[in-house]
Amino acid sequence: MNHFYNIGCPKHPLETPSVKQRRTRNSFWSRCLSSLRYLFNENRGTHPDHILSFIIFCLLAIGIIMVYSASNIISYDQYNQDSYHFLRQQLYACVLGLMGMFIAARLQYRHYRRLSKPFLGLALLLLILVYTPLGLTVRNIDTGKEYHRWLRIFGVSFQPVEFVKLALIIYVADFLGRRLNHIRSLSKGILPSVLVLGVFFMLIYRQPDFGSALLISMVVLVMLFIGGARMSQIALVGIVAGFFMYLMVKNDADYKLDRLLAFFYSDTPSQVDKALSALSIGGLTGTGFGSSLYKLYRLPFAHTDFIFAVIGEELGFVGTASILVLYMLLIWRSMHIAMRAKDTFGSSLAVGISALFGFQTLVNVGVVTRMLPTKGITLPFISCGGSSLMMNLILIGVLLSVSRSDSSPTTYPVWKR
Repeated sequence: MNHFYNIGCPKHPLETPSVKQRRTRNSFWSRCLSSLRYLFNENRGTHPDHILSFIIFCLLAIGIIMVYSASNIISYDQYNQDSYHFLRQQLYACVLGLMGMFIAARLQYRHYRRLSKPFLGLALLLLILVYTPLGLTVRNIDTGKEYHRWLRIFGVSFQPVEFVKLALIIYVADFLGRRLNHIRSLSKGILPSVLVLGVFFMLIYRQPDFGSALLISMVVLVMLFIGGARMSQIALVGIVAGFFMYLMVKNDADYKLDRLLAFFYSDTPSQVDKALSALSIGGLTGTGFGSSLYKLYRLPFAHTDFIFAVIGEELGFVGTASILVLYMLLIWRSMHIAMRAKDTFGSSLAVGISALFGFQTLVNVGVVTRMLPTKGITLPFISCGGSSLMMNLILIGVLLSVSRSDSSPTTYPVWKR
């Protein structure tokens, strides 16, 4: 054994360099595993909002059933006699979204504060990448207009704007938590968030996706207002933003202005008029599941933007009213969680998520019932759309994480005062 004590050799036969490296690697992975255990066990012993979970599962079940009903014939014609193409996509997105929801709900919501700026940077990068070869360009056959709304990576397509919603809600909630004492100041309070919002608004508008840009702007302004910003400041931002939006819409007369004028003055039947006809045919109890006529190429995007009209035709007023009641319960539980959150950050997160789902439902139903101009906004948890469904479920996971926190708040958020 004397050769183990020669100069330049380790003092113990087991202490070779390879063993040391292996021990280092093992300690690294053990530290990572311990960190993950800490993150996921921090909420142990607490329970998420069961009423909110039940509402979401009800909406998911309705969405899966109605996506199949609205898309099976179109899917059969367009995808080599595969009636389950869109249903399969929706199920895949639902499974992945539920996994993301579970992970997001298990994490302590305060950890999302550390991700606010990285998420914001990633969202900005994704919006820029749509103009690179990774972007998926879609051309409108009728107008020739190009749309840069999708990314395609490793054969998977998704819309970056859905991730932008999550990133901006977390960023503004973190901003409100840090700037609690300066929120009523224009320069130190509302202005930084508005400038960040302006950058994202322009990038989303250029895709073009004016509906999503306007939706995200309304959510951020609601968060700032409920977070304590002055009403005069919100009004000033709204006036300035409205002026610039008017100029942008005016310069894009072939697209947005014509659609807006058609909403008020057109006498020719439009896709919205067909949606109203579908709702009127449904009556009180509907024509029955799977028996819609307007989904047969009469309604554009019957399984996405206008799925509410198909629901009204097949399930009648009873079906549409039941769905609206579920959405109202969703908003109620979200605001209940916001009011019982332990700090301003958690409260602002819940308010932002609640505002997003509320505005998105309002716009979709408003378009179908001809109360608002046509916008391509999906119905949360029901419309067919993988990116939208997955990110909506992750947002619900964040909301459930807030609900798992202590229900006896130690400090009141700004908007409660």
